Amino acid sequence: MKTYLLSCLLFCAVFNAYCQETPSEKSNDILLENTYLTTIEKEKFFLHTNKTTYYTGEKIWFKAYIAEGSSNKPSMNTTNLFVNFYSPEKKLISSQLFYAEAGFAYGEIDLKPDLPAGTYYIDLDTNRNRNFKNGSVVSIQVLNTSETSDSTLANIETKNSSKTNVEANYTMAFYPESQTVLKNELNNIAFTIKNNQVPVKASGKIIDKNTGETVTRFMSDSYGMGRINILYNSNYTAVLNINGTEKSFALPQANSMGFIIQKKLQATDQNTTSILLKTNEETSSNYNNESLILVLHRNGFAKSVASIKINKKTTNYQINFLKENLFSGINSLTLFDKNNKPISEYSFWNEPTNIELDVTQFQASSDSITLNFNMINKLADANLSISVLPEATISYNNQQNIITEFQLVPYLKETGFSLTDYYNKTNGNKHSMDLLIQTAMNSNPVYGAVKTEKDLVFQPEHGVKIRGSINSKDKDLSKHQVMLSSTENNILLIKPLKGEKQFEFDSLMLAHPTKYKLALLNHKGEIEKASFYIYKDFNTYRPDSLLNKNVPTYNKVGFETVYEIDEEYVPLLMNEEVLDEVLIKSKVESDKEILKERIENKVRSKGFSTVHIPDEKRFVGADLVFYLRTLPGVKVIQDTRSVSILNSRGPGPGSLKSGGHQEAYRVFLDDIPLNDHSELLGIQMFDIASVSVNPTGAGYGIQGAGGVIHIYSKTPEMMKDIGGVTNPNIKESETEFGFSLPTETFKNSEMYYPNQSSEELYSTIDWVPNFYLNSKTPNYLTISTKKHQNIKLFINGMNANGQLVYKMVTINKESN
Repeated sequence: MKTYLLSCLLFCAVFNAYCQETPSEKSNDILLENTYLTTIEKEKFFLHTNKTTYYTGEKIWFKAYIAEGSSNKPSMNTTNLFVNFYSPEKKLISSQLFYAEAGFAYGEIDLKPDLPAGTYYIDLDTNRNRNFKNGSVVSIQVLNTSETSDSTLANIETKNSSKTNVEANYTMAFYPESQTVLKNELNNIAFTIKNNQVPVKASGKIIDKNTGETVTRFMSDSYGMGRINILYNSNYTAVLNINGTEKSFALPQANSMGFIIQKKLQATDQNTTSILLKTNEETSSNYNNESLILVLHRNGFAKSVASIKINKKTTNYQINFLKENLFSGINSLTLFDKNNKPISEYSFWNEPTNIELDVTQFQASSDSITLNFNMINKLADANLSISVLPEATISYNNQQNIITEFQLVPYLKETGFSLTDYYNKTNGNKHSMDLLIQTAMNSNPVYGAVKTEKDLVFQPEHGVKIRGSINSKDKDLSKHQVMLSSTENNILLIKPLKGEKQFEFDSLMLAHPTKYKLALLNHKGEIEKASFYIYKDFNTYRPDSLLNKNVPTYNKVGFETVYEIDEEYVPLLMNEEVLDEVLIKSKVESDKEILKERIENKVRSKGFSTVHIPDEKRFVGADLVFYLRTLPGVKVIQDTRSVSILNSRGPGPGSLKSGGHQEAYRVFLDDIPLNDHSELLGIQMFDIASVSVNPTGAGYGIQGAGGVIHIYSKTPEMMKDIGGVTNPNIKESETEFGFSLPTETFKNSEMYYPNQSSEELYSTIDWVPNFYLNSKTPNYLTISTKKHQNIKLFINGMNANGQLVYKMVTINKESN
């Protein structure tokens, strides 16, 4: 028997003594012709919520992570992330759009006070993801403050998960290595044992059906999994011994031909993973001189291709992969015949290099604590989200984390137990992970004609779209344009019409709710009278009215904890205070007077400033530079690319210059100083609330020697309660859809906790959605602990290289 050693590198086919095709030819043929493989990246999602049990009236605070399927690196192409909220009946309650930047998005979901208690679902999705129906569905528990219970929270008991009133129904399933049982060869067969679909620990024996002899014995672990090795030269039965009762299950039949793929246990090189391809003489003779293709992939996304020419005298082959060329986490190897039909498949675990995090107390005071976050293995800087809860909390079930959601969940079938629990208890041990993968690996999808991004039915979306049509008295609109502006969103866009009367603006970063304006411009750039009709297709994505994605279910292996709740522990929504009726007297002021007073209150040394409120009727269609020319004491020098705003009244007090030299004004736009007056070009007057001119520069010292101009745009704060005179030819609209703006700072919900125990069990101390972890320096985070001495942190995060971090930390506060 002769063994061949093959070396396989990224996207390179392997040469051996019998290979007749070049690597590039074989690789291209495989990727183009094989319907099993693809080069299309999928998105992966993970949702970290501040807790998993809420009361009505609270907010769900969350951080979403979006990564590339192959590398776990943050997705730089995803911007439109939809967060869909479903009822216990899996009916859509709400769908919000959040802006994802460099793989991250954060925000909150309001839980209305009248929501019924139950299990609710949060689904992360994108329009592109509709092609694959992946996603991350997180279940949360909602309790209603108005609903009471007869039980008591003080009685927290642990019960065995086995239900005595349900008849036992034990099942045993077998999972041969490479999905192949080969006759007269040593076969590695994994198994699972369950009782009513709940994994159980049990033992038994393997019996040769022909002789009745016991070949070997087996025992499952606490997760119901185990493995047996058998030299297959007969038919076999597994016999379970359950409380003195025996139950038999037939093992799969052996095949006379086939290939076994397996990972070599003893590595000769720490940087290399060796894969063995084993067969028998009958198979070698049948495939003699035929080139088989071994493809390294994950979920069909191909990474490496090896061509192996079978020799009838050879039954063992070894293929070496550099670990740096493997996927982080799960890898799959599929062997294809000459017709691109898969004939054997094997999946294994490549231990990821994830971020090791150490969290220690730096200092503490009576009501706060400062923690030091230190990256032990000094990888690239990372972005973390941190949920801070009391140590005694029962409002976080810890059933999901970023490592298991990115590296396990997308590729495995439902196991019946929490993968996070399994990962934590096994510490991600490669032998334990290989066993899990062998018993729970999903079958790979068949992609067919979907080979490139352009083949996708649902294309990626970026921003929102505003489309509509125009009615105008002008018959010829071929040279007209539509202008869209929004002060609140810092948008000013001008686009030609599409067709005769249609207009379209896409990829808009419009927050919701905000306002925007539309105007029709003629060939001279002047605003003309027109009416606008806006279509209601702000995006292509539509959430499913019923949640149809898989929702994972978990069983606490061995035991389950039951919390019984008493009314005296139930938090209550704080009632609004009812105020006595009062009579308020005020003087009636015009909108112009109110606006002028607001401007004067904002401008320093207002006695030296003249406030100008533009007349929109007079300056319809004008730009800001044109308007500045009309103001006394202001001189504008402009060419095609630049503009200078000069003080025509000469130097002011404090100037070191003399004579008639005209100095430049110091110009502020919404209290922000402009370094270049050319930044004023393109600003239209319908977005300007006022201009104040201080020609002396009094109150600004040497920096205001040339005079000061303050320009204020029509921000919501400035124009609040101001009717104003608007250009009737400009249509002002409110968004009907757009990006939800997240709250920057976490605020505790308006909940009243009747006692300290209730607060310890249900409250959230803090929520930090964006904590930047520097790999080279200490990272300090100060948290207001209030009454809590002991706190628990749930930490998730990732860096730009796709390396992940998950950690649960308990901090016992020590006073300094």
